[in-house]
Amino acid sequence: MSRRKAQTAREIAQVAARLFAAQGVSGVTAAEIAASAGVSLRTFYRYFATKEDAVAPILEIGAARWQSAFADAKGDLASAIPGIIAAQLSPSSHEDREALAGMRPLLRALDEDRELRTVWDRVNHESELRLTELVRERGVDRFDARLLAAAATGSIRIGLEEWAAGDASLEGDGSPASLAVRAFGALSPVITSP
Repeated sequence: MSRRKAQTAREIAQVAARLFAAQGVSGVTAAEIAASAGVSLRTFYRYFATKEDAVAPILEIGAARWQSAFADAKGDLASAIPGIIAAQLSPSSHEDREALAGMRPLLRALDEDRELRTVWDRVNHESELRLTELVRERGVDRFDARLLAAAATGSIRIGLEEWAAGDASLEGDGSPASLAVRAFGALSPVITSP
């Protein structure tokens, strides 16, 4: 995808996320997203198959940041992952804080909107596949690499979903970072990477 197309997709995604947060997923149409984003409905459907799919670029940005941090980790990955999770889910700027806070209404809607759940599950699955490749590049066998990637991806997913279901803040107990690190401690296999 060209840089301009990727930028347009992100702009539509931001509008979709904002509208979903304000009105609920069921209260928004693809036509409303397109109009608010300043594109035609036809253009919207060139980028996205459904209105729920429009938030995928936002979710993919988070997944890409996580994958990059995972790839840059030094030493034993299983030992490094809790720190990577904490860093990725702890907002370090006003923009990060707003983006993470904006996830709460989307994640709360997952149980009510099957299409949105499908998008969320797809982005998580694709991230898990990429993480598996990154672990394999370190010489870990396929089975152990899949276990570690599944534990890491599942931990972030569970941490975010549980945080969204409650009222905890973005820091401290009950935050996405604390819940995801806790989940990884419970789910992670005892694997060391070379």
